[in-house]
Amino acid sequence: MENVSHTLAGLALARAGLGRTSRLATTALVVGANLPDVDLAWSSFRNPLTYFHLHRGFTHALAGLVLLTLGLWVALLLIDRLLAGGGEAARARSGPLLLAAALGVFSHGALDALNSYGVRLLLPWSGGWSYGDLLVIDDPWLWLVLGGAVFVTAPGSSRRNLAWGMGAVAAAIVVLSTPVVPWASRAAWAAGLAVTVALCRRAARRSRPAGAGAALAALGAVLGYLSLCAFAHDLALARLGQLALAEARGPSTPSDQVTGIEFAALPRPADPLRWEGLVIDGQTIRHRVVGVFRALDPGDATWTRFERRLHDPAAEALWAGCAGGAIREFFRFPFVALEPGQDGGRDIVVRDARYARQGRGFAVFSAPLGGDGLPRVDPGRCP
Repeated sequence: MENVSHTLAGLALARAGLGRTSRLATTALVVGANLPDVDLAWSSFRNPLTYFHLHRGFTHALAGLVLLTLGLWVALLLIDRLLAGGGEAARARSGPLLLAAALGVFSHGALDALNSYGVRLLLPWSGGWSYGDLLVIDDPWLWLVLGGAVFVTAPGSSRRNLAWGMGAVAAAIVVLSTPVVPWASRAAWAAGLAVTVALCRRAARRSRPAGAGAALAALGAVLGYLSLCAFAHDLALARLGQLALAEARGPSTPSDQVTGIEFAALPRPADPLRWEGLVIDGQTIRHRVVGVFRALDPGDATWTRFERRLHDPAAEALWAGCAGGAIREFFRFPFVALEPGQDGGRDIVVRDARYARQGRGFAVFSAPLGGDGLPRVDPGRCP
């Protein structure tokens, strides 16, 4: 589902008139909006460590986005020349086509930079990650706004209605059946979906599709939503700091006297008013859900503490190997646990608190411990 928002963003840009010069410009916007994820071709099929190491690498960096833009532009110019068969008048203009390719490719980079997965903008010179922490990887509210704009601006047809209807049903299944989405957020999103469907059905009865103004309005709504998320994120961070400092040192301790503590407010699906709060120091990670205002805190909001154990002998041995290098490169808030393994022995389990605080899901690495208490890592798992 990761590329749903990218595709819809490319289509919305095209409907807004930025791809009006030719169908080729629309192609540039849509293909460009997905092109940076070409790295999935070599990062996804081996094992999780390879995925952590290679995904969102150079193709998501600024230099990579520039090269992808130029490559897409040249490829589409060549295709246009072949299709035109030598007719100068039929050819797409190179300037608008370059603009469309750049908007498509960089829209992908911009959306990825806004979520908590992050991007490595300065590769190949620096491998440091940057995190926006404003959106989940595929935000359901963006689906509604951009999907509705694409629908009402497309020519009417049964194929359009079927495709959009299937997309709406799929989105509803994902949002309404996902346990991590709070029930209040599910209800709000379902109401938004009902309003969007009603508007789209009304638009479908018109003889002509809506103009570029509808797509521009949708893009404006997206910018407004991002502004809301940024404001809510700042409020959540401030509340998180107050709550954490009050618990750790007492409410009268000035915040400038507390050092070595990192705070992170991470987005939740379809819920910009409540955030996953993390308080990280060298020894522990504390987690709780925090609302932008006290009245929005969940009723059962409490702190959960996780010992990091980064200097456990088994962890130190893991960090020294190739697997440990890939883990520390990608995991933003790692913590270590020693747990029973499937073979009756013990496993070392490393989790990234962004995504997993229990269980064995995404952003979790495990390896069995040998009789000496040190991890046994198959070299074939290394990137």
